[in-house]
Amino acid sequence: MALIRPRPAPDTELHHAVLQLRNDVEDLGGAIADLPDRFDTLNSSLADVRNALHLVERRSEEAELTAQDLAALVKRLNARVEWLERNIRLQSDVPEAELDALDRRELELAQVAEEGHLAKAGLLQAANRSSLEAAVSAHAAAVRQHSHHREAAIGASEVLADTHRDDPRHSAAVEEFELAVSGLDETRKRLRGLAAPALEAAELLAADEENQVAVADVIAEGERAWAALQVRLRARVADAVGGGALLPSWFTSVLGPMPAAQDTRAWMDVATSLLAYRATYAVTDPVIALGLPPVDGENPRRRAWYHQLRRQFDDLDRAALS
Repeated sequence: MALIRPRPAPDTELHHAVLQLRNDVEDLGGAIADLPDRFDTLNSSLADVRNALHLVERRSEEAELTAQDLAALVKRLNARVEWLERNIRLQSDVPEAELDALDRRELELAQVAEEGHLAKAGLLQAANRSSLEAAVSAHAAAVRQHSHHREAAIGASEVLADTHRDDPRHSAAVEEFELAVSGLDETRKRLRGLAAPALEAAELLAADEENQVAVADVIAEGERAWAALQVRLRARVADAVGGGALLPSWFTSVLGPMPAAQDTRAWMDVATSLLAYRATYAVTDPVIALGLPPVDGENPRRRAWYHQLRRQFDDLDRAALS
């Protein structure tokens, strides 16, 4: 027989509830009492964050002012160097390096190199050739797929002709024939869309292959001439800088009187390219390094080379300030 425990009296339950409520009230009171200390801690943390932000802002302003002062100092130094250089040119007997005084062989190399560059530029670029080859390949793949479906249709037709309708092979051949016909219709539509682009691409590729053969010698001679010209012009700049010669105004206006110690090779590369540009396009301006900018419709290679040199001048300036 199960033992039945008596239910607690209602007064006992109420007593426990009151005790629990009293404990909760005491805990709440303690938490409320701690709030001022917690607010003080939070305010202190916020004050630290504000101070850190003010410090960062002040340092940022100081860094900005330092950069502005440095830029202003560089401008003053540049102006001073230009003033000194101008007075040296007017008063000194130091001869100016004649970087533009190229001999006949160097001028010939420049023209042969330019002919090679222009011939190469007239050929299809790798990206264009790849796109054209993709068009031809897509058409060829569609042709192969069309042939496959046609052979499947012919094979199924032979089975249909040699078997009775009740023959399991006949039913399978019907299904195969229907699939082949569907494939033929699909590939036929694809071929209509791919045929014209593939034909045009094939003609362009064939013409480019003929051009490659026709200008192969010109490109090879141009590459050899360009390499030889680079060696000669680089040596010319190195001799002028190493000998302490007074460099032309058109040269120093964009490259300064000497290369930066940390990036001499890049400076020499740009200086050599500048001399090659002036030699190739007969630029003789005594002040403007690249002469007048190329106009629209002019030699695309010259325009690209001109803008490349302008970017390189800017890159060297930024590297010198960093």
